[in-house]
Amino acid sequence: MQSSYSHLPCGFLSLNQAGVITYANPFFCEWIERVADEVEGQHLEQLLSVSNKFVFYSYFYPMLHINGIVQEFVLHFETSEEQQLPAILSAIRLGQGEQEHIDCIIMPMTQRMKYERELRDMTKQLECANAEKDKAFQELQKLHQEIEQRQQELITLTNTDKLTSLYNRRYIEEHLTRRMQQAKPDSFSVLLVDIDFFKKVNDTYGHQIGDYVLIKVARLMREHIGEDGIVARYGGEEFLILLSSANQQQSMKIGKALNTIIREYLFEYVQHITISVGIATYREGDSDTMIVNRADRALYYSKEHGRDCVTHFRDIEGVLHP
Repeated sequence: MQSSYSHLPCGFLSLNQAGVITYANPFFCEWIERVADEVEGQHLEQLLSVSNKFVFYSYFYPMLHINGIVQEFVLHFETSEEQQLPAILSAIRLGQGEQEHIDCIIMPMTQRMKYERELRDMTKQLECANAEKDKAFQELQKLHQEIEQRQQELITLTNTDKLTSLYNRRYIEEHLTRRMQQAKPDSFSVLLVDIDFFKKVNDTYGHQIGDYVLIKVARLMREHIGEDGIVARYGGEEFLILLSSANQQQSMKIGKALNTIIREYLFEYVQHITISVGIATYREGDSDTMIVNRADRALYYSKEHGRDCVTHFRDIEGVLHP
């Protein structure tokens, strides 16, 4: 994932729960004139100017703890030569428990301050030229839109699987946790989907064709699910689908439809691919781990009984070993 951030045209930091920097991208290190080894392992506040440290403790951490996000926080970093560099920092808290961390995007303000100086100079001249004033305002709007766009790009990178463009495992697990908090029995279902004999595809045709199959299967599932749920790459050749309002009968119907769509699709190079599907529907008292575990056991049953089939956990519950 870190390689995704190494080419960003802005600073990116990832912090652990204690505020220690675990990753700093090359843009940030070059900007503050330090190497990565001097940055990673440090507390973020150690890179700030003295006057900023108090504000950082009194505002940044409390707001992040309360809201889970801080946007457009203005502060000054220090270079190795103690030169102060103004920047805008936006941060978001992600994950839970030991997986909790903070991702930050840092936008240097050098160019923005240049624009602001130009605007002040222009204002004196624009008292008799309203048209020029409108132009300056548009430039500021454009700058703000660029900042918002880069923030959104960062969030997208954090939540998306690079190969398939589906949501990634971290996103779907966080979404599932939130969904559990407002769930009622039989209100939603989880599907685990595994591509049958995918290792054989890689071994026979190569990883490039394997990637093609993953991308195509992901697209077919996303097109079929549409607005009825969320499709995510869960790991390797495995996908997790969250059907937001499907009971046992409805989820089985959707699972069988997916199974048929994939089986009948003519793939390039490999011709036909099949999938195995395991389904679990929410029960009162479920945790996210419990419902995914039941779907996984149903998937295992499908794979052990011929593959290319769909199994709901309730249909096999009585014949499974505890």
